[in-house]
Amino acid sequence: MAGNSGERGSLRPPDYGGGSLLNLMASIVEARGRGAPHPPLKDLPAAMLARAANLVYLVIDGLGAQQLDRALEKGVGTAFFGRFPRRILTTVWPATTAAVVTTLSTAASPAEHAVLGWHLLLPELGLEATILLGLTRTEVPIAPRTLDLRRYLDVPDHLKRVPGTRTLLSYRRIAHSRYSRAVGSWTRRGGYSTLRGLRRRMTNEVRRPGRKLIYAYWPLYDTLCHKYGTGHRRTLRHLEHIDQELSALVENLADTDTVLVVTADHGLVDNLPEQAVDLSRIPGLMDCLTIIPAGDARQCACFVRPAREKQFREIVARHLGHCCRRLSAEEILKDGYLGPGRPHPALRRRLADYILLPDEGVSFHVPVPGVKTELHKADHGGMSCAEMDVPLYVVDCG
Repeated sequence: MAGNSGERGSLRPPDYGGGSLLNLMASIVEARGRGAPHPPLKDLPAAMLARAANLVYLVIDGLGAQQLDRALEKGVGTAFFGRFPRRILTTVWPATTAAVVTTLSTAASPAEHAVLGWHLLLPELGLEATILLGLTRTEVPIAPRTLDLRRYLDVPDHLKRVPGTRTLLSYRRIAHSRYSRAVGSWTRRGGYSTLRGLRRRMTNEVRRPGRKLIYAYWPLYDTLCHKYGTGHRRTLRHLEHIDQELSALVENLADTDTVLVVTADHGLVDNLPEQAVDLSRIPGLMDCLTIIPAGDARQCACFVRPAREKQFREIVARHLGHCCRRLSAEEILKDGYLGPGRPHPALRRRLADYILLPDEGVSFHVPVPGVKTELHKADHGGMSCAEMDVPLYVVDCG
């Protein structure tokens, strides 16, 4: 790849040919509706997905396969995670919640939906948004309520091909947030504030009459990984709690004609404090950019002034070449990292000229004036195995 210097871990590109979360969603559309938009997931029992009255897919934010392996080695997670068979998928890329949950809500690839990072450039609005929160980088709303966000984002929704009840269950008010209302086509929505509440709500939902597709989301494991790190006792204690509730959920769903799918949106990489790089301190770097970098701490999206492109490449090679890869927009599109499908009309405008992918343990940030900078103990967004590999469980609850 252009801009690489020295030896570093290889990239783990998404396996859109049949081994990714995008393919899982295609299988769900095919099994429950018609006309899968992308290749289905290889070796998935499609007949089981089609037969069941209730198909539930539950996403644990941040639970990468490598993290789960380490936890199981410590005896954490044996009631569900260690009990049932699992396989490994790749997530989509970028390996960040905003991009992945949009795919999970619509079965659209990142190329199709063009939600490319936690921080997303929206050129038509003249700003950079923390898109899931509906805020600018200075934490004010991105637009008044008069803006039709669904029409503006124009995210294709392949899940609407699934007939019957389509239910979104999420933490607290997430299911009713402005972004959740603008993406997907859910016929029912609900919330909860605890893992026990999630289990109870889901149990009640599957007992309603008719065929149902239910998407449930739990964010707090990822929150704890960011705050404390993936191996911290508080993080592992919470993972054990998730495991116990999932085991109880399987028991609650017995004899309800339910198939339970459990997976994650991405994994995380633990950061080394001494390798947290403030890009605003790199001489000349910010002068090369048209706007503060978008993306994530491990997927730094740089929009470069055309007249400064040569200087940008030289500065990155000189000051950052030892700790990151540099990918150009052309490479990203040519290599298919954003997936198949018809590109979103805004894709080229939102895709940065260059993406910087930090090495393991390294994170990038740029302080925003007036906003407190919070450095995480673990981050994601890049294309390492730790970030890209996620577990998949498919449990026939009967």
